[in-house]
Amino acid sequence: MNLKKYTLFTKILFTILFVPSLAILSCTKEENQNKEDFLFSIDDTKYDLTTVLFEYNRLKAASEGFDSQDSQKRRIVRQNFLMRYIQEELLYQEAKRRGLKVDESIIDREIEEMKEGHTELTFNTYLSSMMLTENTLREHIRRRFMIEELLNSLVAGREFSGEEMREYYDTHREEFKKPPLCRMQQIVVRTREEMQNIISLMKKGSKFEELASEYSVSPEGKYGGDMGFLPIDSVDEHFSNACKRLKKGAISDVIESQEGYRLYRLVDFKPEKALTFEEAKKDIIIRLTEVLREREQKNLLRRLMSEHRISINDQVAERLE
Repeated sequence: MNLKKYTLFTKILFTILFVPSLAILSCTKEENQNKEDFLFSIDDTKYDLTTVLFEYNRLKAASEGFDSQDSQKRRIVRQNFLMRYIQEELLYQEAKRRGLKVDESIIDREIEEMKEGHTELTFNTYLSSMMLTENTLREHIRRRFMIEELLNSLVAGREFSGEEMREYYDTHREEFKKPPLCRMQQIVVRTREEMQNIISLMKKGSKFEELASEYSVSPEGKYGGDMGFLPIDSVDEHFSNACKRLKKGAISDVIESQEGYRLYRLVDFKPEKALTFEEAKKDIIIRLTEVLREREQKNLLRRLMSEHRISINDQVAERLE
């Protein structure tokens, strides 16, 4: 199941806003005896534990803090998760209030990607384990896309002056550098015997690119093993080390990896390069937009938190394990 894709398909920065204690009501044990078994409420709408379980378990699988042996740390992690979820819910409700929509075909595509490699039975078993149905899963996906749409709308149409762009460039020059680039050829084979044969052929005069075309099982083999220019840290530590240590035309030692056995030959190297203001303009606009979006998101959340009554049931929250 392509859960990584679902985890990363939207990158939303949720900053936990610290608000006055009166803004969020906490139910004591005695008060809970007279209340319904809800996890939190926003105004008169109550949310039970199952509402958050999918997101909670998804994040728990990706974060060590949820399984810390320190009970105090686990409590803080749970509190931060719950506050983030409440803030997301406020944004989601605001998106609906503004009439924002998500194309159903986008949700269909997300679900189909999650189903890849699974039968209907195994997919449904997974949903059951997360206390979900396909309809509730669709709602989780819709929720995330609508929040993303709302946050994008906060900065839609915003343009930045030349002075704003120049100031950001001058104060963040370290952000506008092209990393060192390495052009490498590689040969990948399955067995040590195959690699020993290739080394023997090279010693007899066979060219690296010819052997790559004939023997390499990696996709670029048909191009003589040419990987093109890549940032030195974009592949793995073996690639990075080869880029840093080899001289042009030199061949690495044999590298054993999950794919089999590998050889690198350094074709060319380009050192780090600072971008000029003109070269960096597109990136500057992206960075300024991100900064503005984060600021507008915080402002919107502060307003929403002040406009709504929020109550958290501490006893039920303790069940998040």
